[in-house]
Amino acid sequence: MEQPASPAKRPHRSAIVRRIILLVLLLGGGLAIWKATHRREDYTGGDIQTTGTIEAVQVRLGFQVGGRIANIPVTEGMRVQPGMIVATLDASDLEVQLSMSKAALASAQASVAQARATRDRAALEMSRAKTLLQSGYATPQQMDTAATAYKVAVAQVQAAEAQVRQSRSSIAQAELQRTYAVLRTPEGGEVSERIHLPGEIVTSGTPVIAIAETDTVKVHAAVDETRIGAVRPGDRALIKVYTFDKRIFPGVVTDIQPSGDFATRKDWGAQRRDIRTFDVTARVPNPEHLLKDGMTAEVTLVVSAPVRVEATR
Repeated sequence: MEQPASPAKRPHRSAIVRRIILLVLLLGGGLAIWKATHRREDYTGGDIQTTGTIEAVQVRLGFQVGGRIANIPVTEGMRVQPGMIVATLDASDLEVQLSMSKAALASAQASVAQARATRDRAALEMSRAKTLLQSGYATPQQMDTAATAYKVAVAQVQAAEAQVRQSRSSIAQAELQRTYAVLRTPEGGEVSERIHLPGEIVTSGTPVIAIAETDTVKVHAAVDETRIGAVRPGDRALIKVYTFDKRIFPGVVTDIQPSGDFATRKDWGAQRRDIRTFDVTARVPNPEHLLKDGMTAEVTLVVSAPVRVEATR
């Protein structure tokens, strides 16, 4: 009959646990050291995943002349089409100016008619004086007087015709100023803000309406300096937003910020300097206007094949 093992020969359970813990710590430390010595912070291939923000380009519209706002026929959030009227000024003063310019033109045209009649009479007098001089019935002094009167009459016609041209230019300017009292949208979009209201007086160039151009939006994505070298203008950008998480909106990289922003993280393990980020801008068609200004986006930058090949060397 076998005798049970003595307590002294039985392995102590706590000692086994300590050995296992020590082994795990040694393995973990070795793995950490290996990662630290074999770490690569540069781009090593594949697409670049990051986050970004949707931006709709904001256009602030103002009148080219000052005056009192008469009407703003749009509301915030309303869709507008190119060339649509979004605000008008009280054009009473401009209408008065136009009427005065038209009256000045009529007066100038009358002056031209009068000056031409005077010129024709002076031409006739000069012709008579020339005939009488040849017949001996007029003196050279009388001929000189008639010729001078004719030259003065011609100059008066020219001055009157110049006044007509000036009056027509004044009318064209007044009509142009009247068109400035109507504010139209250069592009389609959504009214994001009515900055001023009817009845307020604004000066030339003061923003009255803000339009968000949403047919095409921008996406600003932050890419850190370890990967920014793999991004090129013209690369494809695939955009996802939380509200349409199963849909991808394709775009194209258009701009890469030439200088880095302030650091966003520190690589303490490698004792490196602060890693900075660069803003990458992509334009994304938005014909259904599903992408809204300020949305957070998940951005995948599709790195071009030549850059991928270079990264594997």
